[in-house]
Amino acid sequence: MRKNYYILDGKEVEEKEITLSHLKRGFFYGDGVFETMRAKGSRIFMWDEHIKRLKKGAGVCGMIFRSEDMKKIRGDIERHLKKEGIGDAYIRVNLWRAHPDSFDPAVEKKAHLLVVIRKYHPYPERFYKEGIRCIVSKNFFKNERSPLVYIKSLNYLENILARMEAKKNHFDDAILLNTAGYLASATVSNIFFVKDSIVCTPSIDCGVLPGTIRGLVLEMCKKNRIKLKEGKFTLKDLKGAEELFLTNTLMGVLPVREIKGIFKGRKFTFSIFFREEIEKNIID
Repeated sequence: MRKNYYILDGKEVEEKEITLSHLKRGFFYGDGVFETMRAKGSRIFMWDEHIKRLKKGAGVCGMIFRSEDMKKIRGDIERHLKKEGIGDAYIRVNLWRAHPDSFDPAVEKKAHLLVVIRKYHPYPERFYKEGIRCIVSKNFFKNERSPLVYIKSLNYLENILARMEAKKNHFDDAILLNTAGYLASATVSNIFFVKDSIVCTPSIDCGVLPGTIRGLVLEMCKKNRIKLKEGKFTLKDLKGAEELFLTNTLMGVLPVREIKGIFKGRKFTFSIFFREEIEKNIID
């Protein structure tokens, strides 16, 4: 079994066939968008939600997005997953402007589409048992006024540097505020906290990417009659919180045991419940 499988513009290819001529604008300028997904067997988890967000991102970037192409790509991925028997799979769908080589794209709307498929590698189990440790970034902030914070663009440099800031300080991740000082997210995930038995999370207008797992947690709260509050929160709101956790497609629901100087906790009741329910959804 190969480590990675690739579908470029609707055709299965070897890695060596993907050249700089294909990748130029994505590599040079980050001029594109992507989505990351999981699959069990041949079933892709929350495909429709991811593709809806990819379509929105393509629209923000002014690139052509054809829904019929996505239907074909989904069929190709599902057949490939079944054929190769990967089991638990990681899928990344990348869309970037095809031309020109120079900075100014003029009226170019055509895009390349690359799908990467490989075996899913979960986060360390100790993260779920012990929780992770975070800092609040002092150097990077989410710009809630920019349309780019609401899509998954190919430029993740701020997120990477914020994660590096956390690692340099011997922590696992960084919490990001927005430019107005309100809580926004972690480097690659949405953030939730529980206070007075109410599940709280920043509202989208705080500069929050509308994460698929975030949306699923909100649905589960409503379904299970768990008190829920979306809004604008400051770091002060985290003091006295009973629990805190992060969410995204690859981590699922990840508990946080510390935010330096702000929060400490070892209670993971809600994160365990949501994680177990989401894993059931992925399997089913």
